[in-house]
Amino acid sequence: MKQRKDTNYEFYNPLDTATLLTEEIQKISMYKGDSKEEKSFHYTSSGFTKNPALIFGKLIPHSFEIKDGTKKLKEDNKQEYLKLVINEIEKTSNEILYISARFKNLIKSLENCGYKVDNFHAAPSWRLVVGLGSSHSQETSMTLHHIYGIPYIPGSALKGVTRHWVILSRFNNDEQQALQNQKFREIFGTQENEGKIIFFDAYPCSEIKLKIDIMNPHYPQYYSGSEFPTDCQLPNPIKFLTVEKTDFNFCLATKHQELLSDALSWVREALTQHGIGAKTSVGYGFFEV
Repeated sequence: MKQRKDTNYEFYNPLDTATLLTEEIQKISMYKGDSKEEKSFHYTSSGFTKNPALIFGKLIPHSFEIKDGTKKLKEDNKQEYLKLVINEIEKTSNEILYISARFKNLIKSLENCGYKVDNFHAAPSWRLVVGLGSSHSQETSMTLHHIYGIPYIPGSALKGVTRHWVILSRFNNDEQQALQNQKFREIFGTQENEGKIIFFDAYPCSEIKLKIDIMNPHYPQYYSGSEFPTDCQLPNPIKFLTVEKTDFNFCLATKHQELLSDALSWVREALTQHGIGAKTSVGYGFFEV
C-alpha cells in the first residue's frame, strides 16, 4: 500500500480561508501499488496544535467520489473528520495542566475575597456528550470550549440539571412548591434575585478520552413525521463524539458557608442519579463520584 497526498477534497469556506486550510489540513489517501483506485483515506494536520473547537465547528473537509456520473460525498468522510478532531484534542493533553493551574489561581483569589470554595472530581460511569443537539453542519455536535478547544460542562448546564433534580426529587416535580422553599431560592435564585452559589464550568482534570459513537434510527421517515414506521425504510447511521474515562473537576463557591455543603451534595446526586447532557435515558451522562 502506498500513501499519497491528495488534493481531491474541499472546504466550505471563503476562497482565501479554504486555501489556507488546504495547507494546514491534508488528506492522505491509500492506494494499492500504482493503482489510481483509492482504498482508504484519512485527514492529518501540520505539526503545531490548533484549536479543536474551530476544526470541529468551522474547518470541515469534504472528500468526494464519482458514482453513476454524480459527485457524492464519501460515506466515511464524517468518520475520518471526527478522527481528525480527536487527534487534535489529544494534542492538548499538556494544556490541562495549565488550565488547572489557572483555575487554582482563580479559586485562591476568590478565597482571598472571602468566598468559601469546595469541589470534587468525578468521571462518567460510561460515556458523556454535552451539546449533542446544538447547531452544527454535521448534524450532531459537542460542547467544546471556544478558547481551550476541549470538552467541558458549562456551569449553566450543571446548575440547570441540579435545579431540575432537586425539584424532581424533593418537591415532587412541583416548581412552585420548590420556589416557596428558602434554601432552594437562596441556592438557585429567582426571577427577582440571583442565587448565592456560583456553579463553575467543569473542566477535565485528567487525560481526555474521546470515542466515536453511533445512533441508528431505523425509521428516519417516521421520525421526520412524513411516513408510518415501515420495514422498507433504511436505517440512517449517525456518528457523534462522546467523552469517556475522563475525570472532571466540579467546583462551587459562595460567601454563605451554610449553603455550600447542601449545594455540593445536590450536585453529586444530580450527576449520579439523574445524569447530565444528552441521551441520559439510555445511560449516557451518569457519573461515578
